[in-house]
Amino acid sequence: MLRVAILGVGWAGTRHVRAIRELVNSGRRDDILVDCLVDNDVEFLQKKAAVLGIEKTYPDYQAALNDSVVNAVSICLPHRLHCPVAIEAVRAGKHVLVEKPMALTVADATRMIEAAESQGVALYVAENESYSAASCMLREIVQTGRYIGELTGAALARGFRAPDYGYSGRRAWLSTPELGGTGHWMLQGVHSMAQLRFILGEVAIVYLREHKASSFRRQDVEGTLSGLLTLGSGLHVSILQTAETRLAHSLRGYTLYGDQGVVRSGREGIEVFSQVLDPDERPVCLPYPAVSLSPYAAEMDAFADYVEGRRAGPTTGRSERRSLAIIEAGYASLESGAPVNLRVQFGDLG
Repeated sequence: MLRVAILGVGWAGTRHVRAIRELVNSGRRDDILVDCLVDNDVEFLQKKAAVLGIEKTYPDYQAALNDSVVNAVSICLPHRLHCPVAIEAVRAGKHVLVEKPMALTVADATRMIEAAESQGVALYVAENESYSAASCMLREIVQTGRYIGELTGAALARGFRAPDYGYSGRRAWLSTPELGGTGHWMLQGVHSMAQLRFILGEVAIVYLREHKASSFRRQDVEGTLSGLLTLGSGLHVSILQTAETRLAHSLRGYTLYGDQGVVRSGREGIEVFSQVLDPDERPVCLPYPAVSLSPYAAEMDAFADYVEGRRAGPTTGRSERRSLAIIEAGYASLESGAPVNLRVQFGDLG
């Protein structure tokens, strides 16, 4: 039985509790449960525990690490705490699921990986984008050439929280660097890069530039980032990651270009322009396939499988170190004005 302590019961921690319950209630698993909740805001913790129906709570994570019943932790703490708390947890013999980004630097991610491997415990990353129906469908199209033939290029556009990129309440720290938060390239770009790697393959070179509209009032975080990624295959992918523009409906997502057609992804499905489906290449709309689990439950299922040694899903610690490397390289490119080669910058990431 995987008995999980949820460290931090804000939005992400609550989502992890519900994901585990979804797994159990669906009949998918009977070998995982939420053992306890941990949060240093004791009043909030007690209220959340009552709402979620969890009796066992701790006001600090060290108490959970010292609990012999707990054999896994889900780290849903501020990003700057991911590395040190994960290392403490693995040294206490606990399996670790850590929210994205797994760390703030590739060097810290490497420390986490090495610590987990030396202790013989699992390190996994909660990165739900790689488990969505859209991701799985687009990956299959790229790998098989269905509708589009051989891939000739791709584009990704993502927008988030315009104007002025901000959270409120307990989540305000996320978008406040002095409180341990980050700009949207780290916060949301890591989602994009994990999904992009899952769909298209590994990135070799990162080139980014930044723009700020006159209406964007914050100077401490990025406004709009645009650039070019070169994949290991040699394919080029244009990207737009913006906190200034709200990208509605089909304007937000992927466009996959092939020698036989084009696919554009939307919220509910894909739009296909292909001679394979229509000689005049009129658009054909196809829904994403129905799935039995939410992406959050699917990532939790993959974590449990990884602990058991049954399979290595798409968001292992080693995998998501590569996503983080793209983010760090992006910041380096913004600073230097030049493309950044991941192998030159970080060596062999495995």
